[in-house]
Amino acid sequence: MVGTKNEARRKRFREVNNIFLVILGSAMLAFGDAAFITPQNLVTGGVISVGVIIQYFVGATFPLVDIVTWAMQIALLAVSFIFLGKKFTMHTILATILYPAFFSLFYRIPVGGSVSIGNFIAEQFTQTISAGGVDYENTALVVLSALIGGAMVGGGIAICYFGDGSTGGFDVISVLIARHSSIKEGISAFVIDATLVIVGMICMQDLPRGVIGILSALVCALVVQYAYVNQNKFVICDVISSEYEQIMKYVMEKMDRTTTVINAVGGYSGNEKKILRVAFSKRELFEFKAFIAEVDPDAFVTFISASMINGEGFDPLVSKLVLPGKEEEASENEANTDGE
Repeated sequence: MVGTKNEARRKRFREVNNIFLVILGSAMLAFGDAAFITPQNLVTGGVISVGVIIQYFVGATFPLVDIVTWAMQIALLAVSFIFLGKKFTMHTILATILYPAFFSLFYRIPVGGSVSIGNFIAEQFTQTISAGGVDYENTALVVLSALIGGAMVGGGIAICYFGDGSTGGFDVISVLIARHSSIKEGISAFVIDATLVIVGMICMQDLPRGVIGILSALVCALVVQYAYVNQNKFVICDVISSEYEQIMKYVMEKMDRTTTVINAVGGYSGNEKKILRVAFSKRELFEFKAFIAEVDPDAFVTFISASMINGEGFDPLVSKLVLPGKEEEASENEANTDGE
């Protein structure tokens, strides 16, 4: 009884902690976009870039970036619910709503004056330089704003991931494409973001600003990589499920990895069971968990963090180092291999 209560308490703590992280990550992500990315008309990919492009054509008469963001997020949330299911959607719904809400707060609501927090900070990074009687925008401040914004956006995304959440947006499209084709989420996400950046450069006819937007997106990706992915690079997972064949097919076809099938006997039931052992990178963890929850909510799954995995599909087990005095032998082996 005590153990059950402690487990329930730990579960509630994890849920509260995850909610807090998603709220914090969404606020940080929205602040980076509202204060540093959007005011500079930078297209860096994602839902916000659609709003920036539309705002460019409408002009500054009425700010509508947040309105477009709301519309896109809600539409993609509906797509997620219809095509990806309730369980997957529940992982994204909190950040999907919080992100545009925080963005509108920073983008519109005046604080201590006539301008919003985002606009106030953006004004500090907007400066003109006069040369030869002509005013030029201070490009250095635009680049600095892009770097800070990219770092904040990346940090916000990483924090949401730590809270076992997702920021939604075009991630839904990437997952949907992966479910119905052999294209991985990372590839489709890159194609979508790159397309938006190219469209932004063509529409705005501003190549330097487009390059700055790409720089901001790279900073964002680096922050996510080092803040989240590299914390625990790899995961070893054991799955006990009656739908093990379907899960094994998903691992091989969608994750492009393989599994080890272990025959086991249940200690209580005495029934024969199959255990699937899978090794993958941590960035694949969320989608894998969501898929298992969809096909078999009663599956028993354990995850173990691994600091290093060697072998096929990962880093090689043996590095090609040549020991002193073995140079000639190594050359002969290489020649034999080439001959084969």
